[in-house]
Amino acid sequence: METPATDKKRLSQVQTQDLTESRLNDDFVFWLKKHGMNTLLAVLIAACAFLGYDYWRRKQVEGASQVWSQFTVAQLPEDFEKIAKDNPDVPQAAMIALLQAGDLRLRQIQSGVLVAAQGTTPAKPLDDAARKIAQDAADENYTKAAEVANTAAGGSRSGAALVTLQSLFGRAAIAESRGDMDGARKFLGEAEKLAGENWAPIAKLAKARIDGLVAIAEPLKLPTNAELPAPVSVTPVEPPAGGDALFDSMIKAQEAAKQQPAAEAPKSGG
Repeated sequence: METPATDKKRLSQVQTQDLTESRLNDDFVFWLKKHGMNTLLAVLIAACAFLGYDYWRRKQVEGASQVWSQFTVAQLPEDFEKIAKDNPDVPQAAMIALLQAGDLRLRQIQSGVLVAAQGTTPAKPLDDAARKIAQDAADENYTKAAEVANTAAGGSRSGAALVTLQSLFGRAAIAESRGDMDGARKFLGEAEKLAGENWAPIAKLAKARIDGLVAIAEPLKLPTNAELPAPVSVTPVEPPAGGDALFDSMIKAQEAAKQQPAAEAPKSGG
């Protein structure tokens, strides 16, 4: 059985706890009155920021999906150029579209066909004026692709090496189609240097292309008349005398031999 002293002690503890809790509640209410609105505003701002970022991220994903779907219907160089122009905020798609446009124009230059034959529609050849336009446009496509890649890589050319290398090889091919061997050698030299040891096979390919340009640049030298060997005189051989008569007699002997077995064939009697 508890004593009065014990009851008094417990009552004192309960009163002290009640006072402490009451003081905490008062402090919390005072804090809410003083800082509650600011805290609530901060929480709302953070929530809105998170929701806004999530919405922006979903829109980015949807936009990128729509961009890549455009590649499935693009056919002409102009189609790929439009993809790059309309989607500067998707650099990966823009640089690939520009490289594709340049490759298609280079294919036109190499084949000499502007539009391939379709069904009963004949192919449209590439005349001199259209060839020059294709060369200028392809060179611009390759140049812009490298610029987009370098910008996306933060100005680091090595970080955009793969796209830059394709651009340099494409520009070298265009220069070669123009007969500008010095320009082609310049672009291939840059590609060899950029590839280095990290892309050794590509560096070797660029070196082989440079060596091939030396043989192309040297004009084919034809020998002069003085360098040609003197003609050899040939004395015609006369046929033997009576050759025609001997040939005729051989023909007659062969014909007689063919007719003789038929004449000596046994007669069937009764």
